[in-house]
Amino acid sequence: MPAVDDDIRADFLVEAGELLERLGPQLVDLEQSPDDPQLLNAIFRAFHTVKGGAGFLNETALVEVCHRAEELFSVLRNGSRKMDAVLMDTVLAAYDEVGRMMQTIQNGGTPQPAPAALLQKLKEQLKTPVVVAAPPPAEASDTISDDEFEALLDQLHGKPAAVAAEPAAQAAALPEAPASAPEPAVAAEPLQRRASDHAAETSVRIDTVKLDAMMNLVGELVLVRNRLKTLRGNSQGATDADKATSELDAITSRLQGSVLALRMQPIKKVFSRFPKLVRDLARQLGKDINMVLEGEDTDLDKNLVEALADPLMHMVRNSCDHGIEMPDVRAAAGKPRTGTLRLTAQQEGEHILIIIRDDGAGIDADRLRRKVVEKGLMTAADAGRLDAQAALELIFMPGFSTKDQVSDLSGRGVGMDVVKSSIQALNGTVQLESKLGQGTCFKLRVPLTLAILPTLMVAVANRSYAIPLPSVIEVTALDPTAVRWLNRKPVLLLRDENLRLVDLARWIDPALPEDDCLRGERHIVVVRVNDGRYGLVVKQVRGREEVVIKPLGALLKGLAGFAGATVTGDGHVALIVDVPSLIATHEREG
Repeated sequence: MPAVDDDIRADFLVEAGELLERLGPQLVDLEQSPDDPQLLNAIFRAFHTVKGGAGFLNETALVEVCHRAEELFSVLRNGSRKMDAVLMDTVLAAYDEVGRMMQTIQNGGTPQPAPAALLQKLKEQLKTPVVVAAPPPAEASDTISDDEFEALLDQLHGKPAAVAAEPAAQAAALPEAPASAPEPAVAAEPLQRRASDHAAETSVRIDTVKLDAMMNLVGELVLVRNRLKTLRGNSQGATDADKATSELDAITSRLQGSVLALRMQPIKKVFSRFPKLVRDLARQLGKDINMVLEGEDTDLDKNLVEALADPLMHMVRNSCDHGIEMPDVRAAAGKPRTGTLRLTAQQEGEHILIIIRDDGAGIDADRLRRKVVEKGLMTAADAGRLDAQAALELIFMPGFSTKDQVSDLSGRGVGMDVVKSSIQALNGTVQLESKLGQGTCFKLRVPLTLAILPTLMVAVANRSYAIPLPSVIEVTALDPTAVRWLNRKPVLLLRDENLRLVDLARWIDPALPEDDCLRGERHIVVVRVNDGRYGLVVKQVRGREEVVIKPLGALLKGLAGFAGATVTGDGHVALIVDVPSLIATHEREG
């Protein structure tokens, strides 16, 4: 068979991947509504379409497993078989196998045939139908059935020829039941992929209305730019130049908004993978867990969607394993045997709020104190001085775990600290709330986009620095008489609250004297890190500015306290302060 064009293979990967992304939640929904004809038809068509594309690419192993799954849903649709737990487990195993094969194709390899045991299970489920009542005879009508419509589409698109191209050996290996011909590809929801899957992530489907709006703005931008060049060449007055510059600024802002809109994707791209994950974890743990998704249409930057996948995966697994109790334990406590895990997303100004809430056992602060002492991460005296909220925050300590036994799910002390550092790397925050016996809630706040960052520009030692605005609470002038020294560290009494100060000038140049922050005019930028407030001492506050984030060069990469760089309006380079990293390093070194 001649080699398949790379563009055709890439189109198949994107389209089939999108179908699989939709298929996972649909299978979980089908378990709750096994007789839903729309779900049965949608799942049947998904396997049918993937099989057709795989047959065209001569991926026989993928064709075979999709074919057997398709046959099962064919008998489910015609009512000669009913969905049950054993059948659902088999179908989900087939779904996982299709996902693994797709990953192999995406990596440039050829999938190996599905395990013989899985193919045998699929065949056995097909041959053990459950007897159901025959439906009443249908009245004559002018309408056609779904199968007839699909067959007609197949004929129109010439699909049977693609199946005929499959090797004869494969055709002989397929079951005796007649196979439906592949149908043409259909549009579906986004694909569940990792950020490293570059092949399928290089293209995004975009509404043409958005593209037209962007092109119109680009045209206006070119016109205004030409006007500015003409004004500068003719040396006209500042009034005309200022007016043209204002127009350019307005159009550029609108263009920026249009481009960002193209990058925005619904968080459903991440959320859709969790119903099946929770279903599998519940079966593995012997628990009953109901997954509820809310705010799936909330939009945020495409890169942020991908970056949130792993942290949310950790937190969902944590809620299933640590949070929600076993059914008998819940019943004894007067709770429903089925626990509820709720994943919610909503927009708050320039941020996205993601809430992971369970109605489980909650977190015992006293147990955390004991565990942190047992593991040697803190002395008993220090642990005893922690208040309830500080004790809850212990779960974010590296190497800390409350599990007594290590399992495939947890107990190794890796997870929640990674979650916190990952969210902070996105200029976000993690807030933890928990009530013993009632449940636990994690609140993640992240910016809408990673490309553009609103910042507060400040001057330190005659250089500009950008402090991410989401971390800033307020700005105030420094009153040297209100500064006290505790353990040789400056503390500012601000509205009856001791505010720990971090002198950015001394952070950059440790050779400066300790009291440098009290010399000359200084300002305090009050920032929040988790539940703590700190004051960053700067020489001057220059105002708010949106910056484009650029990575640090090789010499500065990994520099504590800085997340990147940007070019300011006057053409100079300014470092972007990583507030959580700065505070954490300052506390450790202090």
